[in-house]
Amino acid sequence: MRRLSRTNLALRLTLLAILLPVTARTQQTSPKQAELSTTISSLDRDFFEAYNKCELSKIEAMFTSDIEFYHEKRGQLMSRQMDVFSKNLCGDKNNRVRRELVEGTLQVYAIDNYGALEVGEHRFYLTQAGQKEKLDGIGRFANLWQLKDGEWRMSRVFSYGFRSP
Repeated sequence: MRRLSRTNLALRLTLLAILLPVTARTQQTSPKQAELSTTISSLDRDFFEAYNKCELSKIEAMFTSDIEFYHEKRGQLMSRQMDVFSKNLCGDKNNRVRRELVEGTLQVYAIDNYGALEVGEHRFYLTQAGQKEKLDGIGRFANLWQLKDGEWRMSRVFSYGFRSP
């Protein structure tokens, strides 16, 4: 089987994230889909709880060994190494970032023989030294979750569509 290039994979996943909500509205939710949505929603909460608390070992444990992370402002951040998170998220005690899911935006789609695609919208809040927390930006995301050996892990992350509050 031919291996997809990273650019081709990124394009396909982005298109999937855009097109699936249209087709999903015409389908009814099955019990299996409801269970998958509950599972992925719980994983999202667990991941971003660790993110908000800078629990790097928990964050790292939720990634596959071949994680690829694409950020519209920082480009491709491809590494399971936590240097990106420790430097950008936890490294500056004067600038703390907190992520919050926008309620009602989370959508989950089964990916046969792989796992699930999670898409949604989130807000990022910034707290700077001596100041109150403020809404810093809103963006969209698409996370590809792999189910392997009974364990769910994120294998691809797309962070895009950022805008000012």
